[in-house]
Amino acid sequence: MGSRLLYYVVLVFVAVLWGSSFVFIKFSVEVVSGFGYTFYRMLFAVALLTPFVLYRLFTGLFDSAGFFGGVVTGVAYLFGLLLQGIGTRYTTPSTSAFITGLNTVHVHVYCAFVEKSYGLSLLASLILALLGLYMVTLPSGDFGFGELMVFAGSIAWGAQIVLVSRYSKNVKSFSDFLYGMFIPSLSLAPITLASDNISSVGFGTWLYIFYLAAACSIAASLLQVIGQRHVNPAIASTIYLLEPLFAFLFSVAIYGEEIDVRRVAGGALITLAIYVASKSNSNTCS
Repeated sequence: MGSRLLYYVVLVFVAVLWGSSFVFIKFSVEVVSGFGYTFYRMLFAVALLTPFVLYRLFTGLFDSAGFFGGVVTGVAYLFGLLLQGIGTRYTTPSTSAFITGLNTVHVHVYCAFVEKSYGLSLLASLILALLGLYMVTLPSGDFGFGELMVFAGSIAWGAQIVLVSRYSKNVKSFSDFLYGMFIPSLSLAPITLASDNISSVGFGTWLYIFYLAAACSIAASLLQVIGQRHVNPAIASTIYLLEPLFAFLFSVAIYGEEIDVRRVAGGALITLAIYVASKSNSNTCS
């Protein structure tokens, strides 16, 4: 249980990094298109990883199987980023956070009906987590274009979580896997160059996107792969619901937003959900 707890903590740090992303995504997509945001974020990420991958390539250590698994996972990652970015431009960060969190439902449904590996503890954790998520985010009741895009993105995020669990167990090089995961998003280059005026993008926006690439893509994805090698996707997706709670805490620290009982109670429910989920068989749905 001790080693498993360590990997739970690793995934909590993933939620911390992802939680820090929402405000920067909102700032970025107000200046560049959703296509541009996704492309430039992944361009920075690929550029940062290229020296490591080139070294492994020239020394004969390149993990082609891991790279391929990364590319497959990267297709889901591309649509998750893109649809979330497009949708967040037309909705509030709290609503985006809530709908994005529905990826947990998709993962649990996959485990129950595709892998045929599910139990009452996971179902109870899902109900508790969704209630906690609602209390933390308190989304608006509107459902328009932005909300639809973010919901479609949540399906892609659910697929990404499942694919990371599938391919991470045999990864020999994290850098090669992550490189493959980020590559598909570079296919957005033509539409980005056609639709965005790069000269109008200010230094602050570039700084936001660089942070999203380095911290929320490379660092968070590295921790995600490490953690999900040992934690099944249903439990992992429940842990990731701490993301909007950390997003709120960042807002408190940066903007002085007041802490209220409702959000604290919501965070407590999500934490309880993680505990309940941890009582399930950690080797199922993997």
